Amino acid sequence: MASKRIEWLDIAKALSIILVVLGHAGHQYLDVYLGWFRIPLFFFLSGILFKPVWIRDFSSWAREKTRRLMVPYFAYGILIFAVFNLHNLDMIFEHIATLLYGGRVLEGPYGVFWFITVLLMTQLLLGLMSPLRRGAQMTLVLALFVIGHTPVLSSYNFFWNMDTVLVAVLYYSLGYYAKDFIVKYNSSFWLALSSALIAAFFIVLNANGFMTHEMNMKMGRLNNVFMDIIVPISFFMPVIYLSTVLTRYRIKEVLEIVGRYSIVIMYLHLPVNIFFRTVLNYDVTTFEFTCFGVVIPVMIGMLMSRMGATRRLLLGQKKRVPETAG
Repeated sequence: MASKRIEWLDIAKALSIILVVLGHAGHQYLDVYLGWFRIPLFFFLSGILFKPVWIRDFSSWAREKTRRLMVPYFAYGILIFAVFNLHNLDMIFEHIATLLYGGRVLEGPYGVFWFITVLLMTQLLLGLMSPLRRGAQMTLVLALFVIGHTPVLSSYNFFWNMDTVLVAVLYYSLGYYAKDFIVKYNSSFWLALSSALIAAFFIVLNANGFMTHEMNMKMGRLNNVFMDIIVPISFFMPVIYLSTVLTRYRIKEVLEIVGRYSIVIMYLHLPVNIFFRTVLNYDVTTFEFTCFGVVIPVMIGMLMSRMGATRRLLLGQKKRVPETAG
């Protein structure tokens, strides 16, 4: 069961990051509809791997989580700056200050860096909640989610997008709370079909003007509490079911590699395509944007995993990531 679970989870992460890249390609409608669930799904899948933390272990656990996420955060941030600003390296300290603040002020090739700091703070927040009973945790998570929908929050550029943590913690904790259910029903066709029909219903309503739904967690563009729970969740099971089905086919080996390097893709898909568009003056199509944004970062990630220094700095790992399925 354990190995099977890792297979579909790696594939689900691969599909999730591919959808993130596709959504950033600039297609008008894809950006809208993929925006409904692509980032919530990423938090949900990450939450499946969460394990409760004892209070006595929290400090060392938090340090390790911070090291694994924030060392690559600054390493990528500085390297990307160097690539695009070879003639303005004197601005590096100002850029580092911007990286330190993070959140919504990071744009362009750094446009997705907010996700890393929000993921870290979400993990730490749920870790702090670990000693609480499940009911108390869920009540607190829901209360934070409601507070996170306060309209005034989106008008401020919070340090590390801290306001987004209030929303992200619900999706992340759902992955943690529902992981036994997911493992049991990840291959349920009827559950996936029912969920897909609900998702399709929302798309039809939106396309025909009966509802207006937009979700951009980075910018704080949210809807109402109920819709921001039910709409993203309706897309989760179809993706998980598809991931489970794909474990039966050879393509799983490719997707598992993509899933393992999903964070590298998260960091590099925008810089890679901005490089094509601005430095090489090549206007990539939606398809090319997606291919370049997935394939090139995976190749870079595989190369980085071969050297100890780059593995620690850019992957946040001490051990080499296997490149093929077990």
